[in-house]
Amino acid sequence: MKEMRTPAMGNRCDRPMEAGDHRSRLRGVLITAVISTVYLLSLWVSLTESGRRSATLEVPPAGADYLYVDVNVVNVDLLRSEMTTRISFHVAGQLAEDELTPTSDLQLVVNTIKGQQQFDFAEGRRINPIEAVFPLDGNVNFYPFDRHKGILWIFVTIPGSQQPRPVETMVPEELATSPGLPIGKSSLEKRVQADTRTTFTASIPGLTFRGSKSVQGAQSLKGLTGIEVNLQRSLNVVLISMTTMMMMAAMAVGLVIMVLKVVSRRRNMAAFQIPMAVSLIFGLPALRNVQPGVPPPGTFGDSIAFTWAEIAAASSAVALIVHWLFSRNLDSLPPTKKD
Repeated sequence: MKEMRTPAMGNRCDRPMEAGDHRSRLRGVLITAVISTVYLLSLWVSLTESGRRSATLEVPPAGADYLYVDVNVVNVDLLRSEMTTRISFHVAGQLAEDELTPTSDLQLVVNTIKGQQQFDFAEGRRINPIEAVFPLDGNVNFYPFDRHKGILWIFVTIPGSQQPRPVETMVPEELATSPGLPIGKSSLEKRVQADTRTTFTASIPGLTFRGSKSVQGAQSLKGLTGIEVNLQRSLNVVLISMTTMMMMAAMAVGLVIMVLKVVSRRRNMAAFQIPMAVSLIFGLPALRNVQPGVPPPGTFGDSIAFTWAEIAAASSAVALIVHWLFSRNLDSLPPTKKD
C-alpha cells in the first residue's frame, strides 16, 4: 500500500513546481515581448521622423508671368535666433528670356538680419541663388519644450510706378503694421509688383516645422509673400531629453539613499562609495551633453533634473568624507596588546 501511495504524493509535489516554472516562462515571454515592441516602435519612430518634422508650402502665382522663388532652409541656430535659407530663382512667361534670365529688371527685398536686404537682378543677366538669414523669436531656455517663430517677407518689383490706391483696399491693416516687413505702405502702393510663385521647404534634424503657413493677408497682394515659420524640437529630441533627465534623477536618488543608509549606520561604508559620488559630479555633465542641441547650463530642463542631481552628487561626496573622518569602525581596528 505504501508503495502505491508514494508516486501519487510525488506527483502532488511536482505540480506546484511545474506551475511555478510555467509562470516564470510566461513572465519571461511577456518581458521579452514588451522590450521587443518598445525597440521596434523606437526604430519605426526614427525611420518616419523625417516626414513628421518636414514642412513644404507653396504660394501659387496670380498669372502665367511670374518669378519662381524657391526657399530652402539649410540651417537653424536657435541660440542666435537665426534661420539660414538658400533661395533660388526661375522666371516664367513674358518675364523670361530663358529659365534663369529675366526680360526686365527685377528688385527683390527680404527682411534679413545679416547682409543686404535688397537684391537687383538686371535684365538679360543670369539670376544666381542667394543665401539669406532671417530672424526667429523664441526662448531657448525652455529646452526641450521651447517654441520659436519667424516671418519671412519676400517682395519683388519691376521698374515703373502705378497710381496710388487707398491703403485699406491695397494693404490690410494687420499686414501694414506687421513686424519685420521690409517695406512701408507707400512702397506697397506705388511700386509695380511682379507676380511670384513661392515654395518653402524645411527639414532640419532635431526640429519640426509643422504648423508653418503662409501669411493670409499677403496672399491677395501681387509680389508680396509672407511665410510664418513655427518650429520646435522634434519628438525624438524630446524623448531623448526626457530619458536623460530620468537617468540623472534615478542615479541621484539612488546615491542619496545609499549615503543616508551609510550615515545612519544601517550599512557599512564601502571603498567604492566616495569615488562613485565624485565620478558622478563629472559624469553628469557628460550625460547632459548627450541631449541633441542642448543649450548651455541653466535651462528649464536643468532645473528638473541636472542641477539637483549635481547638488545630490556633491552633497553625497561631502557627507561620505565627513562620515569617514569623524566616525571610527572599531571592529576593523587591530586588537591592542596587553602587558
